[in-house]
Amino acid sequence: MKRLHWKIFALAASITTGLALAAVLLAPAGAFTGLTFLKLVVVGLLGSLALSWLVVRMALDPLEQIRALSGQLATGRRDQRLLWSYGDERDATAIALNRTADRLVREIDEAQREAQQLEAVLSSMVEGVLVLDVQDRILLVNPGFRELFGTWGPVRDRTVIEVIRQPEVDDLLAETKTTRAPVIRDVPLRGGADRTVLAHAIRFPAKGPPAGTLAVFQDVTEVRRVDKVRRDFVANASHELRTPLTSIQGFAETLAGGGLAPEDAERCLETILRNAARMRDLIDDLMELSRLENEATATELTRVDVVRLTRELLVDLGKRLSSAALDAHLTTEDAPDAWCDRGALEHVLENLLTNAIRYTDAGGQIRVGIEPKADLLEITVEDTGIGIPEQSRDRIFERFYRVDAARSRAVGSTGLGLAIVRHLVQAMGGTIRVESEIGVGSRFIFTVPRAPEDAEAAD
Repeated sequence: MKRLHWKIFALAASITTGLALAAVLLAPAGAFTGLTFLKLVVVGLLGSLALSWLVVRMALDPLEQIRALSGQLATGRRDQRLLWSYGDERDATAIALNRTADRLVREIDEAQREAQQLEAVLSSMVEGVLVLDVQDRILLVNPGFRELFGTWGPVRDRTVIEVIRQPEVDDLLAETKTTRAPVIRDVPLRGGADRTVLAHAIRFPAKGPPAGTLAVFQDVTEVRRVDKVRRDFVANASHELRTPLTSIQGFAETLAGGGLAPEDAERCLETILRNAARMRDLIDDLMELSRLENEATATELTRVDVVRLTRELLVDLGKRLSSAALDAHLTTEDAPDAWCDRGALEHVLENLLTNAIRYTDAGGQIRVGIEPKADLLEITVEDTGIGIPEQSRDRIFERFYRVDAARSRAVGSTGLGLAIVRHLVQAMGGTIRVESEIGVGSRFIFTVPRAPEDAEAAD
């Protein structure tokens, strides 16, 4: 711009000076004295300079305004426009430039709105989103991706393996280079708590040269766990029902064949009745567990004397305790009342005591303790039984899970009791856990709310 300014200025000055000199040279001889001539030259030069400057400014002013407008638009002052009015073709130029600026501002606003909408969508997604450029370097990730993979530092222009160090994810993304179809599969995540994500990855655009890769990751750890539990449940339920049914069918066919001695026929009938009772218990437990899992468990809260309830249960189980040669007693003489559903608490205690009887050898002991903890009561059922292996302690509350399947069936366990216990304890607002050592015994500890001082006792 400055070079153009001086070129125009020099041209105008040269023309003006030339005109002044021509006027002097063409004037009649003797028209100018020496001093007068000098004055005339000076005045002519000054006039030419002024005229040249005016011409330059008139020529460059529109260009200066255009340059200023460009700078203002670039710095975010999008309301600036050309305001000149020369009454010539320059006005048309200003109108065209202003329209171009208006269109540019609208396009910028639209792009910003779309960017904000995209950012809002990506930020609200629980799924992880990853976008790579054509060189497989990260363009963007959303908060869901950072949360899922535990990466919080700068990621742009880095490779995936540098950021998350999960070879399975890198292999998945590499596979998109061999096909234009989406690559979809479960990917295990290593480190810390193992998880499973469902990954969808595809090169984009769908047609033409690829410009990059888009991948979406969804945490399906719980979904896959539930699917496995469901499959195991169907398989286990089928097996548990088939076993007594097969026994019933076999002994019924034996009876139908006739020719049995009375004592043999009686043993067949006893076996049929025993297996029928086992099926009934299993179906009852299945229905109870289904109700607890699929409905909001209705609990009738009332003041419950836990010490009294435990003593009553120990009396009711006295015959079984004697038959198993076990000693059971309550270690707590007095304790605050609980605020819970009496029927649910009775079911929990009875199940835990029954399990203790089943899995404790003759001569063993069973102890029940009750201890107040702030606004809770902590109830412990402890035995000197066979114990639970460490790898099984987190699973014993699953449906049909058994530590010793053969012994469980021999003592009539359906494999659903502890699953029901867990649901009942949680419905009462408590928690349950187990501590155990092989060959030493097990301690089941659960909590229930403590009764308020002004709570009324049940009738």
